[in-house]
Amino acid sequence: MAFTRDHGTCCICMPLKLGVSIVSMLVVTDAMVCIIASMTGDIRFQPNGYSETFYHLPTYVGVGGLFFGMIGILGIYDDKPDWMRALVYFLFCKVAAIAVSCLADYITLGKCNSWLSSIEHITNENEQLTKLAEADLCPFGRFAYALGASIVITFWVYCTYKTWLYLKQIELNPAYPLDFGIEKHDSTARWKFFQVKDPRLDPDEEDDPLLRGHEDEEEEMTTRSTGTTNFTKNAGSYGPDGQRSAQKIDF
Repeated sequence: MAFTRDHGTCCICMPLKLGVSIVSMLVVTDAMVCIIASMTGDIRFQPNGYSETFYHLPTYVGVGGLFFGMIGILGIYDDKPDWMRALVYFLFCKVAAIAVSCLADYITLGKCNSWLSSIEHITNENEQLTKLAEADLCPFGRFAYALGASIVITFWVYCTYKTWLYLKQIELNPAYPLDFGIEKHDSTARWKFFQVKDPRLDPDEEDDPLLRGHEDEEEEMTTRSTGTTNFTKNAGSYGPDGQRSAQKIDF
């Protein structure tokens, strides 16, 4: 899973793609907890439990996260919009199930003060609400449940929004940046990375590069002229028949 494309950030401090992959793993983990809750019926593994009508709704919906979470992880790895769309739809259903069950629970908690003296207490068994009413903790129970439900719903809404945002970006198929390693290496590290020598001159030698280059050209031209003159002199010392001719000696 590469992070070469910039999709934004998640939770301020991490890339969006990494954040969405963590969300997918949380969905799978939550699905395992929901499986335990469905098998044991323990309210401690559920985000709800006061409303008998929607008692199992978040649990049964959360079990599906075992499949959709894995689909989401593979979709993130390969940037597949169709697979990510399935995860987004599941998260919408999950948030809706939690919100509906929490609202039903809070309405049920509104009956806590008069629960022990009501006829509904006799006809409908609700152990959780009965325990709370017997302990005379109805106001504190409502406040604690409202606070906890708000945190849970806000968390999953944020996860759903970030996953949906990532889906919209990969649907547009953003381009990959072409930086040729400029952002990864400074000027010195790039030469070491390619295992070549820095072609730039030392600071002491960069005082007058144009003049130094001109002097080098003059020296090269002088060398070439000397070589040509010596070749001409040596060529003139042979006769037409190819034999070395006698050289004239000046007195």
